[in-house]
Amino acid sequence: MSTDVEELLREGMDRFTTGVQAPDGLARAAVRLRRRRRAVRAAVACGAAAVIAVAAIAVTGVAVGAPARSGAGLTQARTAAYVIGRVENALATEHLVLRGHATSGGWGPTITWVYGARTRFVEFTSHSCGHAAPSGACTHHGGSEPYLAQGDAFIHGKRYGVYVTYFDRKWSGSPGWETMPASACSRTGGLEMSGPAIVTSHWPAFIKATLGCGAATVTGHVRIDGKEATKITGSPVTVRLQGGEARAVRERWVRARWTLYVDSKTYLPVRISGSNRSFGGPAPSYVFSSVTDIQWLRPTAANIAKTLVTIPPGFRHVNSPANQ
Repeated sequence: MSTDVEELLREGMDRFTTGVQAPDGLARAAVRLRRRRRAVRAAVACGAAAVIAVAAIAVTGVAVGAPARSGAGLTQARTAAYVIGRVENALATEHLVLRGHATSGGWGPTITWVYGARTRFVEFTSHSCGHAAPSGACTHHGGSEPYLAQGDAFIHGKRYGVYVTYFDRKWSGSPGWETMPASACSRTGGLEMSGPAIVTSHWPAFIKATLGCGAATVTGHVRIDGKEATKITGSPVTVRLQGGEARAVRERWVRARWTLYVDSKTYLPVRISGSNRSFGGPAPSYVFSSVTDIQWLRPTAANIAKTLVTIPPGFRHVNSPANQ
């Protein structure tokens, strides 16, 4: 197992074991190694299930596949073709600012801002957690506060991808930033959709590709905030946990699901729901779910500024928070 996968696993273990009985030393190890979120931007907020799913897929090579075509499959193919045709003319998202507000069980809210290739992801502690100690642990005093941020920043005129931890006043970064998945057809793209992350800035192309490869299907229409929305359901991703991962959570399997709701006129997302469920072992089945509501805002200077991470004065620059 690669170092990055191990770090993602330990990071998820810390969040998964919040409020439950964990093996001695597991939470402390996770705090030291929880910082990097390279494979899945949602991993910190998404808990162990999504992280373990990523780890297992990285090791076993499990991928999201297209469903077999039957009579119903042909009908779905025609529906998908119709939606894809409508998506061709969808409003270009790079001219708007996306704001995503995600709520989930067991942890605080997250807010994501996207404008073109710029992204800013901020995670807050829950009200029950309150102020976070320098170790990252909850003190259960005070209210919700910023816990970490990840995204783009301009430092001395150069674009950096940065990671900021507010609880210990540190930040790390490197020039450039990782690209966003072009669809949910890939392993990472499919799993990211099951968490609160905003995975792309080019939604019409993302939807077209995801429906085209069979990683999702059109499953109906609903009304959200008084507007008609098309419901697009992703194919579940189920992976078998490998040795260390299975022993840590006392489960054998993890299943990730996601549903995307898009405006039936513009085909821009208005809501994303996702869940990860561990099962098949002696421990009770654990489900982590989240709902992200999305707003599309005018590209004013103030809104665009919110898509960049600002490093607070006095925060210490480190090579990697995972090793500090």
